[in-house]
Amino acid sequence: MCYNRRMKNSKWRYFEAGRLVQVRVETADDVANLKDLDRKLWTVLSCATRGLRFDPRTLELLDATGKGRIDQSEVLAAVDWLVGKGVDLNELFVENPAAEKRLAAVMAQQADLAKAPLNDADKAAADAWAKRPEQDAAILPLGDKTEAANAALASVEAAIDGFFAVPDDLPLVTEEPDKELPLASNLNPKWQAGVRALVAQAVEPLLGAKTALTRCDWETLKAKFAPYRAWLAAKPVAAAATKAALEDEERLLRYKLHLGEFLQNYVNQARLYGRGTPAIYQTGTLYLDGRAFSLCFDVADEGAHAALAEKSKCCLVYAKLTSKKTGAARTVCAVVTAGKTAPLYAGRNGLFFDRDNGAWDATVTRVVEAQVSLTEAFWAPWAKLFGGVSAACKKFLSAKQEKATAGVSGALQKVPAAPAAAPAPNNGAAMASSVAAIGIGVGMVGAAFAGLMSAISGMPWWHVLVGLAGVVLAVSLPSVILAWFKLRARDLGAILNACGWAVNVPLRLSARLAREFTTTAKTPFMI
Repeated sequence: MCYNRRMKNSKWRYFEAGRLVQVRVETADDVANLKDLDRKLWTVLSCATRGLRFDPRTLELLDATGKGRIDQSEVLAAVDWLVGKGVDLNELFVENPAAEKRLAAVMAQQADLAKAPLNDADKAAADAWAKRPEQDAAILPLGDKTEAANAALASVEAAIDGFFAVPDDLPLVTEEPDKELPLASNLNPKWQAGVRALVAQAVEPLLGAKTALTRCDWETLKAKFAPYRAWLAAKPVAAAATKAALEDEERLLRYKLHLGEFLQNYVNQARLYGRGTPAIYQTGTLYLDGRAFSLCFDVADEGAHAALAEKSKCCLVYAKLTSKKTGAARTVCAVVTAGKTAPLYAGRNGLFFDRDNGAWDATVTRVVEAQVSLTEAFWAPWAKLFGGVSAACKKFLSAKQEKATAGVSGALQKVPAAPAAAPAPNNGAAMASSVAAIGIGVGMVGAAFAGLMSAISGMPWWHVLVGLAGVVLAVSLPSVILAWFKLRARDLGAILNACGWAVNVPLRLSARLAREFTTTAKTPFMI
């Protein structure tokens, strides 16, 4: 739904989807005014650069810090850069074949430049740069292990900076103790591996054995890597001016081609809630159990992801994928939004097609069960009832069968060992007992059925139907009501948070979206 009537002094138009009112980002004015948009109205605060169906080089350019995450300030910096270049921001929302053609030419020029031999000046600058660590020991605080330690630091730096960030409203003097980051316990599963690597490769070699990091420890640790990072940034580049010009043009072209789509997956979720291009985190479609699940996310660590994603209150299927073409392996999480959960179980095989139509063999490794539909909720009490009756009958008959079998076995063991033929064992008592028990059960059911028929025989047929409907509703209605509340509480944002995103608002599922994300085959009788 579009709200074209603007609030007083408002620059924005809005649309509603999934019970969430979002800002529209469709025009040059919308993009230019993003710097003035209240950050609480952005649907995303930061996003991970891994596992997205999006131009990877554009993600690399947006991620100015190289930390594998793109925050709001970096998005605004990209917009400001385009404005500074005098770009018509309306170009972000239209197809641009000319820009695609020019980008291909720029990439070819960059490749040719990389192959060009170094001149004498470039060689001298490169040699001088390579010798600097010999003159300044602070550049490589861990020698040959500095590069790996810096990478371990960078992988968790943004998260730890956020942990130690000081709230804007914190008073000058406070009675609260300073924060300490535990290094071995109480950590978010998503960051455990990264923190362990940081401790082993950087903390212990430079600060000694520690069970927690203080704010001072963290700043000291980062300071030890500052000379190394400055040295890397100062690495001389051959034909630097030409290379810089080409990179500048590449950035311009990639932003023109892709930034509009990115904003509609970041500032709002127009791509998720729209009917056009899928969201950038939708990686393909899983075919399983006669259904197609199109809301699939790439997953790096299944266990850590599932521990957080279950808070979405969605039914989730984790599947291990193997490429039919290359043999590469990966894991996806598919959200089940329609149908039933019963046919889904670990070990079941399916087929996955990525957004490029590449085929992958899929094997279900985990199912996180949750309510899927009101229809399933309606029949759930009856399924439990019939399941309980079936289990009781099986138990009763199994006990009688075991008793009869034990009687036969006991009779056979009493047969004397003699060459003469022994009389056949008489287990008539055991068999009679079993038949009598079954007869009693059948008689009880028959009597109950006869009593029921006697009670309703004199009633009008519509009274009987109303009575049956009342019984059905009395059993099923509470289950349906509870399911309705659970279905309304489903939040796709929790799944994205498990993927490393910082989602700012709940991303609810409407009934229409649920039917679109999980579809079933239609036979000629259903069309």
